[in-house]
Amino acid sequence: MTSSAGKKELRLNEQIRCDEVRLIGQEGEPIGVVPLKTAMDKARETELDLVEISPTARPPVCRIMDYGKYKYQQAKRDHEQKRKHQASELKQLRIKSFRIEPHDIGIKRDKARQFIEAGHRVLFTLMFRAREHSHADLGERLLLEQFAKPLADVAKMESHPRKDGKKMGMGLAPLPNLKQILAAREKEEVRKQAEAERLAAEEKAERDLEHITRIIPKNVVETPEDEETDDEADSED
Repeated sequence: MTSSAGKKELRLNEQIRCDEVRLIGQEGEPIGVVPLKTAMDKARETELDLVEISPTARPPVCRIMDYGKYKYQQAKRDHEQKRKHQASELKQLRIKSFRIEPHDIGIKRDKARQFIEAGHRVLFTLMFRAREHSHADLGERLLLEQFAKPLADVAKMESHPRKDGKKMGMGLAPLPNLKQILAAREKEEVRKQAEAERLAAEEKAERDLEHITRIIPKNVVETPEDEETDDEADSED
């Protein structure tokens, strides 16, 4: 029995065809060799499935488990493995000449950073045309100073610049602790944003207070000191 992905499915319960099995309990504890009927009865008692996990063994090895939960966990593991595989894909950035314009360098560098922060490796391929072949040193300098060094905060050198015929290649790979670096950077950005909002709120409050003080006449509110002064003036009269 196979799935649509071509993986062999495990047989369970009535699909198992043998006289006896080596049984493993739901907690992974070995029970021993028992008749198939006994194994199925034990599985039914726990309302779980009897799953044949090693059909080529003699006798076949079966385990009592929640097969639906097992399938879900297996699918989750497969998805994670696929994600990690995709994350390690090699992305290529082609540079037509070492005479590339600064604006275009910035675009290529930003694209490389995007790939690296997503977990991808990046291969820079610099092309040489006509008389440019005699200036391999300029191509190497471009790759190192305009790409490798500015991206050193997120990437490490996987392969140094090397000329091969009409092209020169250089590989960068994400730093091993890239996730922690990005998480710390995001946390710092959130802190800075919160601090900026706090300062802006304080400045607004100061401006509002200054505005209110400016528009309200001083004689609108009499202070206790003013009242006492008036009383004293009446007494003197």
